[in-house]
Amino acid sequence: MHFAQEMLAFMRASQSQQVLIDTLAGAGIPASLLAQPDARITRRQYVALYKAVAAQLDDEMLGLWSRPIRSGTLKYLMLSLLDTPTIMVALNRFVRFWNLLLDDYRLHMARKEGVIRLSLVARAPGAVANPLGHGLMMKLVHGVSSWLLGREIAVHKVAFCFARPRYVQDYVFLFPGGVSFDAADTSICLDEKDCASTFQREKHQLWGFLKRAPEDWTFAAVNRASLAAKTRAFLEPRIIEPVAIQELAEALHVSVRNLTRKFAEEGTAFQRVKDELRRDIAVHRLTHSNDSVAALALDLGFSNSAVFCRAFKQWTGSSPTDYRKGARDTE
Repeated sequence: MHFAQEMLAFMRASQSQQVLIDTLAGAGIPASLLAQPDARITRRQYVALYKAVAAQLDDEMLGLWSRPIRSGTLKYLMLSLLDTPTIMVALNRFVRFWNLLLDDYRLHMARKEGVIRLSLVARAPGAVANPLGHGLMMKLVHGVSSWLLGREIAVHKVAFCFARPRYVQDYVFLFPGGVSFDAADTSICLDEKDCASTFQREKHQLWGFLKRAPEDWTFAAVNRASLAAKTRAFLEPRIIEPVAIQELAEALHVSVRNLTRKFAEEGTAFQRVKDELRRDIAVHRLTHSNDSVAALALDLGFSNSAVFCRAFKQWTGSSPTDYRKGARDTE
């Protein structure tokens, strides 16, 4: 929900409360979730909200930069990239395109020791970094490059110039490669061999990409190599079982001690990942199915619905029934 809060920040300052509520409703998100910092929304709700805010503001970057990025900008950016011979040339054109639009930051591209680094550099001292704006720009760099090439481009690392957020695990999951914070500049480092690759994309392929935006460039590439992602993949088919960290350690061929240390490096823990997976499954099914709370509790490995309800309220600040009613009331 923190991403939704950041998407709505400019709208909250420039639009009426009713417009805000209507925009949330259009995305199928209960307005009551705004008061619940740990609430979760589904991927479909995220995409729907992004599109709704962009349309309302006529700004494809949701008011996150010093000037609006008008509707159609992504289309003309992508059209300008289709005839480039390599990803490297496309990225150079991407940088020049954005530097015509951004006032407070500029994109800079550099090559060194087999790595292509694209960074956001403040045009003047004291520029305030918007976490979602910087995150979306790095996702756009990687997502557009990966779509052009037809496969995921390798990422060496991603760095952000703002402080490590409380919801760091979402950044670790969304960005392939290592993620760090408190850097001098926000940047993404791509593999030079991938960037030197040629590609061929046709206009008719572009229309589907644009229609689905921002889904393809936000979610197509995620950090499947992170320990949290590997843990979720291990736990999901076993979610009904009382899986212990020792079983995960054996499956990954590491000691429990090393596993615990690696979880800490990603800013999370085994039980937290397990709870987040159960929470996300619960949110999805409460939003998209008519399964009873009792059946959902059983499927998620809880001894009874009362225990599940207490856990869900602790995770989201809302009971499962109220969460479902809020979501359905917006449809």
